[in-house]
Amino acid sequence: MSQPPPWGQGQPSDQGDQPPPWPSADQPPAWPTPGQSPPPPPSWPPAGQPPHPGPGYTYGYGPRPPRFRRRPRFLGAIITLGVIIVLGVVVGNLGKSHENVSVSVTPFPSGTSASAGHQEPPGRIGSSFELRDGSGNLYRVTLTKVIDPATGENQFTVPDAGKRFVGLVFRVKALTGSPRDEDANNDAVVIGSNGQNYSADFAGIAGYTNFDRGAIRVSTGETVTGSVTFQLPKNMKISTVQWTALSGFGSTVEWIGPG
Repeated sequence: MSQPPPWGQGQPSDQGDQPPPWPSADQPPAWPTPGQSPPPPPSWPPAGQPPHPGPGYTYGYGPRPPRFRRRPRFLGAIITLGVIIVLGVVVGNLGKSHENVSVSVTPFPSGTSASAGHQEPPGRIGSSFELRDGSGNLYRVTLTKVIDPATGENQFTVPDAGKRFVGLVFRVKALTGSPRDEDANNDAVVIGSNGQNYSADFAGIAGYTNFDRGAIRVSTGETVTGSVTFQLPKNMKISTVQWTALSGFGSTVEWIGPG
């Protein structure tokens, strides 16, 4: 014969807090008689104890749905604008790095003229070249003669020991305008067989003038002739003669020396 659960023995009964005892095995369950209301269900949680809150549970309300923060409308526009700017800078740099440089070359008529940045093939004594001064005036220069050795203009004009005078005679014709800032003593240079460059000596030689103390003064269509004197070591041959416009800062032409 089954016994009622032991936890009900020896403890005071509280019908308001405890459910009715389980029926024994040989006793049928007690059903409420007609007209009698069923016993109230046990209260939960027990009196005096608050319920245990679960995730998302709020007292007196159901679970609160998650709240989504709305992204400001202008933030997307700022991001898009930034991406466009970055792409523009990258594309611009790539375009600059692949930018082609075009160089135009103007041919010279029959190898007789030169412009800045170009040098004609060497000519023989008697050949002419066309050059421009700093103002763009065009003139023609010709090496007409090499006097080697040359005699000084007077008895007091003598070369240094172990050297000799050499006179280069040039003819200059103004083609357009009048040459400016052209000085034959600065324009002309002799390159010796030893590979060394020699500048003008400023000494006069017999039979020729040094232009206007080197300065070239000639009107359009006119021609002027003068000489430039050099002191060169004895027994050294002249390899080439050079003429550089703009007093040595422009285009260069050259003649092959007499050897």
